[in-house]
This record gives sequence, C-alpha cells and structure tokens, in this order.
Amino acid sequence: MVFRNKKKNTFTLSSAVIFGGLVFLCSAQIVLGQQYVTVKPSKSDGVYSLLRRYLLKPNNAAVDRFWQLNSDQLKKGRYLHLHQEYKLPVYIVYYDGVSIRSSIGVNDMALARRIQAYNEQVVRHGLKKKSYRVGKELWVPRDWIKEHIIAREPTIYSLFGRHYEAVRSETTLLRGMVYYLDAGHGGPDPGAIGKRGKSLLYEDEYAYDITLRLACRLLQQGARVYMIVQDEDDGIRDEALLRPDHDESYYGGVAISDDHFERLSDRTEIINTLYEQHQSHARDQILITLHVDSRSRSKRVDIFYYYQKNNPASKKLATILLQKIEEKYSKKQPGRGYQGTMGTRNLFVLSEAKPTAVYIEVGNIKNSKDQDRLIIADNRQAVANWLCEGLIKAAP
Repeated sequence: MVFRNKKKNTFTLSSAVIFGGLVFLCSAQIVLGQQYVTVKPSKSDGVYSLLRRYLLKPNNAAVDRFWQLNSDQLKKGRYLHLHQEYKLPVYIVYYDGVSIRSSIGVNDMALARRIQAYNEQVVRHGLKKKSYRVGKELWVPRDWIKEHIIAREPTIYSLFGRHYEAVRSETTLLRGMVYYLDAGHGGPDPGAIGKRGKSLLYEDEYAYDITLRLACRLLQQGARVYMIVQDEDDGIRDEALLRPDHDESYYGGVAISDDHFERLSDRTEIINTLYEQHQSHARDQILITLHVDSRSRSKRVDIFYYYQKNNPASKKLATILLQKIEEKYSKKQPGRGYQGTMGTRNLFVLSEAKPTAVYIEVGNIKNSKDQDRLIIADNRQAVANWLCEGLIKAAP
C-alpha cells in the first residue's frame, strides 16, 4: 500500500499493492496472443527427443499438442524437417521485473517457483541465452497453466464496475509499456462545473469516466496501467449526467487532501515512486493526466494538449495524440473542423513528474458543443478509443 509519512509528507509502497488486484490494474500477461517458443530440430531429432531436449515430458499428450500447434506442417507427415521452425508447447511471457506471479497473472507461489526452476534450467542447458531477469522473457510450459487462463478468459477489474469489469486481451501491442492515468481533481475538489439545462456537470466525474475507459482499452492491448485517482463505487458509467460524490482516493487508498498544493504533490510523488520501481525494465513509461477546461460558454475549444517544456518526447507524444484526434474527426465528421491545439505550460504535474507526460483538456465544460463530448457515453468512449490509438502509434 501507499503510506503517507506525516512528518515528511513522503510515500512508500509496500509489495502488497503489487499483488492487490483491486487497486493495481495490470493485465495478465499469460493471455498475450499465445506466443510460443520456436525451435529448429537437429539431424537426430524426432518429436520425442526434441521435447525431451527442451525439458518437457515426451508423452503422447505432449506429442499430440506439438502437432496441433504445428498443424500447418502435417501435410509433410508427422516427422520433423531440418531447417523448419516448429512451435514448442511453451509460452513466451513478458517478465514484468516485479515477480513471476504478477507477470503471468496468478498468485500460486508453488507454480511460480516451478516456472523459475524451469527457466534457470533452460539457461544452464544452453537452450536460452539470457535469464528471464535479464531478457525479460519467461518460458512457461503450456500444460502448467490451466486452459481457461490461457484461452482468452477475461481478467476481472472491479474498478471498472459490474458491466465493464471483464476485460479480454486483444493484442500485445503495448506489452512492456507502463501508463499512469491521472484523472483531474477528485475527493473534495470537483474541478470545473458546467451547467446543462437545470443540471450541473462536474469535471472530476467526466474526467474520471473517460480515464477509466482509456485504462480498459490500454489493458486490452497488453499494457500495465495505474489509475492514480480511484473511486471503487463508480466504475464506467453510461449515464449522461454523472452523479457527483467526494469519496475518490489516490492509488493505494491515500486520501485526497483539502489543500491544493498537497493534492498535486501527493499524486506526483506516487507517480514518481512507481516510475522508479519500473525504470529498469519498462519498455517506456507514460503519464496521461486528463481534465476538462472551463471558459466562457461561447468558447468551443475541442481537445487540446500541454506537453513538458524542454522534453522532445513529450512534445512528440502530444503531437501524435492531437493528429490522431484530428484524423478521427475528419473521417467521422467531414467538414466539421477541429479546433484542438497544443503547447507547453508551467503546470506542476508536468514539471515534477518523471515519466514522459501529456496533460489533456477534453473541452470546455461550459460550451454546449463540447458538453456533447462529455454527456454522451459513446462520445466519451470514442475519446478513450482514439487516445488509445494515439498511444499505440507513439509506443516505441
């Protein structure tokens, strides 16, 4: 968990949070596209000897599984050909640098130790060049993992709410990427407030809903995702008018302070602490902080972006996100015109956060046209989808 030290106003993270599925959004990597170890046989290899060489039990079931994986080769007969690559019934799983259990999405310590021993053996036998800690690649024999875990079963994230909690992996495009998603305001601070007829629209509720939808999309692409602001009661909501409350907290259950500066420093310190934990093994780490702007009712601003000053990577990311949204609007609403902009601004989160960051305002909460982007659930989902596409395009 994350604990505030009241004297120093600093945070520490306990390992319990890493495995606590309710607050830590991490995709179960074992579902990632069913990637298999591929090998070429030697002159003396048959299927039994090939399996045995890779420390697998060469029984009839294993042989049948081998040929199922390599069914495209059956036209040549059930025997091996030199120089031909074959799939072994061994999954390749990205090692997240934290633990084997969190990498494969299970809490079975005995299984984790068995997988560790297997990976150490294949290195000792010269079958694999790098250890899983160095190469970030775990080998997991297929029959060690329950079939329902392997075969596209959804992972449950209760933070998304009852109707959206089952998340199915779709691709591995963002495997190894770490995203910190920071919905603006929350707790005692509702942010900007707009008026729609007789109803009030609260910035923190709409920013949070779009951020949850983005988190879900990123998880479906194999990313590791941290929701910095969380509300376990809300989940993704499809209503036009989102009911306001004040029970949001920060990742790890940290209360959101009444003090403005403390709110900013708290969330930034949580992000930076997590960033340091992942720095040695993440493919890249990105912070997206999402707000809704407030201007005069007549001012339509569309979605606009602030990037970190003197950070080319941040500017490039903001550019890609803006271009993606502009591209989508030109296809969905030809001739509409897109008025989104980008620039830099001296914002605390941008200047103090260690990950490459982009601060996004999804429109003017007081403008009726921009409000349509907020109150229509399909529009909120479209924003999340398009931001996800931009992040995929920007990923190294």
